[in-house]
Amino acid sequence: MAKKNLIFVIKSNPFSWKAFEALRQAVGCSMEHKVTVIFLKDGIYTLTDWKPQMIGIDPIDKSIDALGMMDATIVVEEEALRERGVKLKEWSTPVHIRSKDEICEIIKESEVVITW
Repeated sequence: MAKKNLIFVIKSNPFSWKAFEALRQAVGCSMEHKVTVIFLKDGIYTLTDWKPQMIGIDPIDKSIDALGMMDATIVVEEEALRERGVKLKEWSTPVHIRSKDEICEIIKESEVVITW
């Protein structure tokens, strides 16, 4: 099977199962494909220093680390960060802050887009 260019868009807040499941799928797909995970709108809260275990959600640290090991790209919407006034957690995997226009270009170049 040929490698596909997959995009996972996480735009929902992290306070449910969605972000965790999206990252789990992204890690699995990154074994066979080129994966980019894009955090938009309220999805950016997923990458802040919140404590998911306090509400019974597993931390995503292992998923982010695994994506880094699999050479996946992690992108965060610059405007969403500015509008919400949040600061990202320090991650061992690079997190790229990009404008909406740059994110549109990344999505246009993809073959598959999965939105959460």
